[in-house]
Amino acid sequence: MKRIFIISHSSEIQGPIDYYRKYLKKNDCSVSIVEHPLDNYRGRATVFYNQNETIKIKRSNSLGILNLFIDFFVSVRFSLKIDFTIFIGANNFDVLAGIFLRKIFRKRIEKIIYFGSDFSEDRFNNLLLDKIYYGVEFICCRYADLVISNTKRAEEKRFNFGLKKEKSIIVPNGVLLEKEEFQDKELRKDNFIFAGSVTREHGLYELVETIHPLIKKLVLIGYGDDWDRVVNLCRAKNIKIETYFKKDHGFVIDYMKKFDGVGLAPYNLHSKWTYYCSPLKVSEYIACGLPVLMSSLPEIAGHVKENCLGVVYSELDYNNIKRDLKMFDIENFHLKSQEFYRIYNQHNLYSKIKL
Repeated sequence: MKRIFIISHSSEIQGPIDYYRKYLKKNDCSVSIVEHPLDNYRGRATVFYNQNETIKIKRSNSLGILNLFIDFFVSVRFSLKIDFTIFIGANNFDVLAGIFLRKIFRKRIEKIIYFGSDFSEDRFNNLLLDKIYYGVEFICCRYADLVISNTKRAEEKRFNFGLKKEKSIIVPNGVLLEKEEFQDKELRKDNFIFAGSVTREHGLYELVETIHPLIKKLVLIGYGDDWDRVVNLCRAKNIKIETYFKKDHGFVIDYMKKFDGVGLAPYNLHSKWTYYCSPLKVSEYIACGLPVLMSSLPEIAGHVKENCLGVVYSELDYNNIKRDLKMFDIENFHLKSQEFYRIYNQHNLYSKIKL
């Protein structure tokens, strides 16, 4: 049995490293974890999970990049308590702890994996802090044994930081359905759903404001700092709206599988991080039988357009989006959904990671 130690920074919504952890456990790996809050520390805790114990350290203050250094030392402390052979870090500061353990403490680690996920350009919007961030990225690309990026764009960026091609793989964010059912359903082009973080960066407000005459019904599942503004806009435009605040992932998948409309993925065309991202919600929409209406910024937009999995727009133009939605063929979409899931299911994607 492989003994694996994972360090991650996670939001309250599950992400790729959470799904990979579950995959490892299902495949008879012994997994220990240190999980830190991502960005917002208020009211949250750092949690250490081992086979026999769970330890929580309450975190109350958000101290910017200083939190990452505090997290680093907390991670090293817990790492020294347990035996493991494979180290996995979910961002560059997490991986730095594994490199420190191997180089400074001479801890025997067979493989250090940088589960890189997205790349964040101008992460802190501060010249000094971003230089520190890029410096850590350089160290991780050089000393990790395997670096996983979720898009070609993120991989190319890491090549610029010295990453060698022979220790780089691309694993997009995939989806896992408990029941692989791909039944035909009558889709409506005037029913829309958005599931995820409702923030200004995601650009949902601007999309709804642009295409509101096309929207008969909008379902909103999630939470975020732009939630109230989007809800109020829908009411002002007389859009029928259903809201589900902070629902778990199982609820979201079950709801989308029954839904009969179009999934919205309006990634802000001006946010740098979205250029490198692999949007999980796009994969989930399609796997649940929903065509997607999305911006052209994320890399997967090319796959969506090429395989007729939805409508991709390069600018918020009402007439163009209306035309493209009208022309989009929704017949037998469940067959396209099934083929997409064959490629983008988590078991298929995660099997590429050789431990």
